[in-house]
Amino acid sequence: MSAPTTGDVRAALRDAVSPALRAPSEHNAQPWHWVLADDHLDLEVDPTRRLPFTDERGHGVLLGCGCALHHLRIALADHGWHAEVRHEPDGPAARPLARVRIGPAAGAPDPRTRRLAAAMERRRTDRRRFSAQPVPIEMLQALGDAARPYGGVLHLTVGGQRAVVAEAMREAAEQQREHPGYPAELERWTHRYAGAHDGVPAGARLEEPPPSYRDLVLRWFPRGTLRQPHAGADHQDASALTILTAVDESPVSVLRAGEALSAVLLEATSSGLATTPITQVLEVAETRDRLRYLVGHHPPVVALRIGWPEPFAEPLRPTPRRPLDQVLTEID
Repeated sequence: MSAPTTGDVRAALRDAVSPALRAPSEHNAQPWHWVLADDHLDLEVDPTRRLPFTDERGHGVLLGCGCALHHLRIALADHGWHAEVRHEPDGPAARPLARVRIGPAAGAPDPRTRRLAAAMERRRTDRRRFSAQPVPIEMLQALGDAARPYGGVLHLTVGGQRAVVAEAMREAAEQQREHPGYPAELERWTHRYAGAHDGVPAGARLEEPPPSYRDLVLRWFPRGTLRQPHAGADHQDASALTILTAVDESPVSVLRAGEALSAVLLEATSSGLATTPITQVLEVAETRDRLRYLVGHHPPVVALRIGWPEPFAEPLRPTPRRPLDQVLTEID
């Protein structure tokens, strides 16, 4: 096979950005911006898409950008390219979060890469109740294996540990509602202007908030149009509750934890599981410290509810994404 031309490389990088836009981000704010040159692609933060009252530390921005970076890796691998990623390529003060260069992969995409690439279009954040069927421990272990190459560790909480997380989630929700600026920010990202192509639309928000599943109460969102699947009066949501941790709290580690989160979400989706990323409990200092003590020395970056969707649950619609020309700058 002849060596790829500059045009080949540039076209492959551009083409991979489109599927990467399906990555999840807090409130679907899509905090990424890409800069394409002849031989590389840079990932930057779009500072206009910060959530200063929800995500005061900026970890949500880094997680979202990390998810987009991992989606990009999978899209490239699915088309026969190997990605070399340098995080903070010119030092911590540099503008790019990561720089991506590519070359031809050694062989054809493996079946797992194909599965994950197909999952990018199907993955959704599901805030509805899940099935009463528990997730096998072997599947949860496979999700943990998916996180490890990026420095992420997925902790399963059960019994007393789960009770601690559930209580912390309730406390965080109560405290955050009283935080100045938070209600207005939530309103802004759930009632977007026409043509915004972002935010949490009514179709992704439940008709009867806040959702409560067994011991878990999720973030309150303004009333939407999403219906709960039908279930009997004695239905018990059997979803697992996990916590993903990073190596440390440096920007590179949190960015890589975003890649780990994407890997877990895509692996879960490809296996038929439903997922709900949960960050509110980590947005309040007191409850965040409680979870850090619970999981050990490494900082928690996101909690994740994982379960089987109800058998007759309606398919979720995709949430909007901004068009390519709004998130990609091309340098001649």
